[in-house]
Amino acid sequence: MKKITLIIMSIITILSATTVDYEALHEKGRILYQTGSPQEALEVYQEILNYFPDDVDALLFRGRLFARLELYDLAEAELIHTLELAPDYLDAYYALASVYYWSGKLEDAARILTLWIEKDMENPDAFILSARVAIAGRKYAAARTFLELAGYYHADPDDIERLLHLINTPRLTTKWAAGISYEYLIVDQARPDWQQMQAFLTHDFNKILVTAEFKSYLRNNSIDNTIALDTYYKLWKKAYMNTRLQVGLNGTFMPVADVTVEVFQAIGTRHESAIGYRLMHYDSTAAHIPSVAWAIYPGKWYLRDKVSLIVNNGLNWQNQFTARFYFNDVDTYIQLMNVVGTDFDVFNNEWMQSVAFALSGSFALNENILLSSVLSWTRDEFLMNRLGGSVGFTYRW
Repeated sequence: MKKITLIIMSIITILSATTVDYEALHEKGRILYQTGSPQEALEVYQEILNYFPDDVDALLFRGRLFARLELYDLAEAELIHTLELAPDYLDAYYALASVYYWSGKLEDAARILTLWIEKDMENPDAFILSARVAIAGRKYAAARTFLELAGYYHADPDDIERLLHLINTPRLTTKWAAGISYEYLIVDQARPDWQQMQAFLTHDFNKILVTAEFKSYLRNNSIDNTIALDTYYKLWKKAYMNTRLQVGLNGTFMPVADVTVEVFQAIGTRHESAIGYRLMHYDSTAAHIPSVAWAIYPGKWYLRDKVSLIVNNGLNWQNQFTARFYFNDVDTYIQLMNVVGTDFDVFNNEWMQSVAFALSGSFALNENILLSSVLSWTRDEFLMNRLGGSVGFTYRW
């Protein structure tokens, strides 16, 4: 009996020592992980796993450390094994989705996030990371939905604002983009057809997006050329500004100077207001054009209405309505635009009533090349019809 008691006490002592060592090693590993010593932390977790090969906490931290060292394949394998051992380990879903996000495997990240949300649908971190993944894939409609849910479940408002800024402010997926387009318009009333060619170069400076543009117009057997500088940049919380300066090189029929300033203010996750001013200066006249606009993003739609007041020896107006539907991402869409009101006819030197429709679309041929096209119809003073079509290509790098 005495021997049995001694054996039991020995076993208890050994188990107690093992428990103390296990907890001490985990604490040491956590400290090294938090203080940015990944190699030393890896050694600690390897020691734990030597004794406890299926310890899911050690596997989780080692997977995170592999990811921190950008060893994404090892991190992925480690975290998948963790979830095989513990299918309800929520931190492992977060870690694995993060690894996929960092390594650019966005579809895999979205799949793991869906599984995580099914198990823990009130966790704001799941929706914040889902929004990041959607933004990386330029799926802005989905990102807005995730950010709404993140706010509902009390995510950090600053995190939401930072991600909304990425959605609301125009920006490139790359640093550079360049493009060309060509438009042909069939004009009735026995007038020569019109043509237009455009080339542009865009650079994203992170805080400001700059586009330089050149356009050449052929109308009624007359040629005019313009150059323009277009910028987008952040102003304050949820607000950004667009400025555009266009100069006519020939002064044949395009404005000698065409200046636009427009300020956009996002409201919540799905609304955006804007106020603008445009000055169109011709040799013979000038027009001052203040405007207000409101846009909403319901689901995969973008709807915007802009009303402009045209001040030029009297008052005129113009209304522009835009409806755009996004398919997989913001690079692939179809759009209908309707413009009703007054427009300036430089050939008759007068403002006239007009109505115009334009059906346009954009399609990503691959990660670098975009194809765009437009079909348009315009009727001025119910006298002259113009039917046009254009095609353009954009290359990003």
